[in-house]
Amino acid sequence: MLKRKNVPILLVIVYLSFFALGLPDGALGVAWPIIRDQMGLPLEQVSIIVIFHSIFYALSSGFSGSIASFLKLEKISFLGLISMAIGFLGFSLAPSFIVLTLMTLFSGVGMGLVDSSLNAYMAKHFSSRYMNWLHCFWGLGATVSPILMTQMILFYSWRAGYASISIIQWVTAIVVLLSLMRGVWKMEEKSHESGLSQSERKPFLTMKRFQFMQMFIFFLYAGFEYSMSLWLPSIFMESRGMDFDIAGMYPAAYLAGITGGRMVFGFLAGKFSNISIIRSGFLMALAGLVIMIFSNNIFGVVLIGFGLGPIFPCMMHETSRRFSPSILTKLVGYQIAAVGTGVAVISSMSGQLLTRVSLEALFPATIILVAIAFLLNETIERNYRKVL
Repeated sequence: MLKRKNVPILLVIVYLSFFALGLPDGALGVAWPIIRDQMGLPLEQVSIIVIFHSIFYALSSGFSGSIASFLKLEKISFLGLISMAIGFLGFSLAPSFIVLTLMTLFSGVGMGLVDSSLNAYMAKHFSSRYMNWLHCFWGLGATVSPILMTQMILFYSWRAGYASISIIQWVTAIVVLLSLMRGVWKMEEKSHESGLSQSERKPFLTMKRFQFMQMFIFFLYAGFEYSMSLWLPSIFMESRGMDFDIAGMYPAAYLAGITGGRMVFGFLAGKFSNISIIRSGFLMALAGLVIMIFSNNIFGVVLIGFGLGPIFPCMMHETSRRFSPSILTKLVGYQIAAVGTGVAVISSMSGQLLTRVSLEALFPATIILVAIAFLLNETIERNYRKVL
């Protein structure tokens, strides 16, 4: 039986979990120049960590739909938080690059489970507004991440930065465990905040090529979103000659833009359609990328982030509008798997591009990827409207 007073409590727990999920995402880009200097590694070797992390992330999220058939979503997210906390504790203690890479088994599996299980839950039971705010809390975690890592490096070490991230994830896992013990999640199946009822739903896209196109948008989006936060410090330190503490603020500003975009568009979600918000986001991101080609104006990275911010949650919510509920959980899992694959493939390819051509190639290359994602989404939307 639904206890309506549990809805705010559950949302706080889910949002806290997504804050913990976002914490590692801005840390590696800041820590990597220091790690590679201490370990004597080349710039592009960070791609190995990213690739292995993303493989495990993609595998766990891809199988999350099958896991959900015998394990509840809240328990999947709890196991994911534990795995994340173990992985980043391992990062902080790793004596070598090999051990760092091995720890991605835990970090990747954990992040994939948390991301896919909670996205599936929110897409099923909550509106686009709450989905935007869910990812807003990921953005808060990702924004705090480079600031936390920068300060830890300045006063202690990059190892202390990853230890701090792990501690926060352990605390979050304990909170989720207590909520499971108190039965907070039992209201999940009958949430009054859920989306459209079956009688209100419109026809769905049924052809698999549209599912693959939707997944490919997530592949592209995750690749260029992550690549920006990963390579911005290197660009501003090694190509544009900024000091470490100043360069570290650019990924923080970028991730703050993502957070702000999700917060603002969360309020606007009830007044504008997802597709209108997605279109606006792509155009703002393109404008910010053009600014950064020609200047160091930090407003440019904020605008990129602000534009990209609502795209992921609105696209995720569009999955529940465009496709049948019978495939929703598995399709969300596959989309999150595409996210992990996109992070691995595109960030590693961008690393090769920046090493062989120029660090400055990041911005024009990202413009091309953003434009492709925009056109793919327009193609899906046009075909969806044909079935209405």
